[in-house]
Amino acid sequence: MKKILSLLFLILLAACAAKEPPFDAVAVFKDAEDNMRSENFEKARKGYQEIQEKSPDRSYDAVLMLRVADTYFGEEKYSEAIVEYQAFLNYHPVNKFAAYAQYQIAMSNYKDLTTIDRDPAPAYAVVKEMRKLLEKYPKSGYEEQARKYIAICQDRLADYELYVGRFYYKKDSYKAAVGRLEKLLKDYPGSSAEKDALYYAGLSYSELGEKDLARSRFETLAQKYPAMKKTALAHIQKL
Repeated sequence: MKKILSLLFLILLAACAAKEPPFDAVAVFKDAEDNMRSENFEKARKGYQEIQEKSPDRSYDAVLMLRVADTYFGEEKYSEAIVEYQAFLNYHPVNKFAAYAQYQIAMSNYKDLTTIDRDPAPAYAVVKEMRKLLEKYPKSGYEEQARKYIAICQDRLADYELYVGRFYYKKDSYKAAVGRLEKLLKDYPGSSAEKDALYYAGLSYSELGEKDLARSRFETLAQKYPAMKKTALAHIQKL
């Protein structure tokens, strides 16, 4: 009797399975797109990932990978977004959306920027990834934006070096201050931090007894920034 019941149960399961409708990737994708437009990113991602898992039609793959990355970006989960955009580029380096994915990697790092006294790694990453965009996709349409964000982040990196340099100066660590300030002047010429870098470099060299170097920095300050000429000349007279 038990064998008969077990057999009937198996037949019933098979019948139910046979009646289950086939997976409709198009319908699931449409629903996921609706969720995406409504900024319901988690539900959208589940839909895209369900298609990745269940659909035998692989023509969606490139689009789905990009959409999954976009859901993380929309949720401000930028580390996850970077991983997914990079995965897209690894699989589809010449896809028509490759430049977009590269741009989004850079912007994910940009969105992670905080105050100038924090880790500058995201700013370095933005510069690196935007330069990669310009190099690999020179006619992508993102050139203007890439150069804009490179300039913004280079200014931030200069501000960071100035912050550290001034910190060392105030701690009477003049040699360390000079190291950071000279790096700023070399790596980020013309930045918004250049004026203050020249001033504090001159002060630091003065404290170190390096009169010629101090004079050189104050003379450059007076020449490039007329509003600081009087202050710079006053320091030169004290050397």
